[in-house]
Amino acid sequence: MYINGVRDYDREGKEVQTGLFAGKATRDAEVRTTSSGKQYCTVGVRAFNRKDGTAAFLTVKAWDGDLIDQLQSVCKGDRLLAAGRLDIRQYEGKTYTDLIPDFLLVSGQGGTPGPAGSAAPPSYQEIPEEEQDGELPFK
Repeated sequence: MYINGVRDYDREGKEVQTGLFAGKATRDAEVRTTSSGKQYCTVGVRAFNRKDGTAAFLTVKAWDGDLIDQLQSVCKGDRLLAAGRLDIRQYEGKTYTDLIPDFLLVSGQGGTPGPAGSAAPPSYQEIPEEEQDGELPFK
């Protein structure tokens, strides 16, 4: 699911489109290097379905070291939550949309935490009946 973000502006006062994506990866992550030697990581996602039955796709593209570390372990089917700015470009008559995240959360398929550094789910310990006093453990 893709949601258009709030209106934001860069340092020069130019409007920047932002967005939020929550859903599953449609392909495995790829780490690439630009001709100048800068690394980045990409993952394809299905943003939304159109009225005509086709789907709109976008690419989550991380340039920051920590975000690259998180994104590079994503496999097809893993769940993502990403929020950031949109980079829309034209190439050979087609429009491509990239989401450059400021925030990224990754979990493995089926909702289990993946190896991307996401926190483990909380564990709960049963309190034996003889130790229960009927009071809530917090105020």
